[in-house]
Amino acid sequence: MPIDGDAGSIVTLVRNNLAHYQLWADVVISDRTMAWRDQTLCLITGRPTQKLSHDDEDEIATEYVLPVEMSQYKGGYVTLECLDMVFDQLCPTTAKRLTLAIVNDDGTVAFYFVYKGLHKPKRN
Repeated sequence: MPIDGDAGSIVTLVRNNLAHYQLWADVVISDRTMAWRDQTLCLITGRPTQKLSHDDEDEIATEYVLPVEMSQYKGGYVTLECLDMVFDQLCPTTAKRLTLAIVNDDGTVAFYFVYKGLHKPKRN
């Protein structure tokens, strides 16, 4: 997610959504950044109030959120190569997943899990 200029407001929008609507604790925009194509990516970290998935471990852990605009997502900006670089450069080695926060033009945010490597699907 670009953090330069007006696009920084997207990162702030996602941060505020997590802190005030999703009620996460300790929500922080990371100072570690990564260059991708002509953009600068950064992560948001925070702790949700409850487990986000039934497969989560017993303890609620810090989650890593990557904000992107809908136009970037549809335009092929978010690729496997990009996500691999985010995991390698921005996430700690213990992170098994990150949450992709896709922001639409009207300010709505959709959250999707992105796992590092192969992940066994959950049983229903």
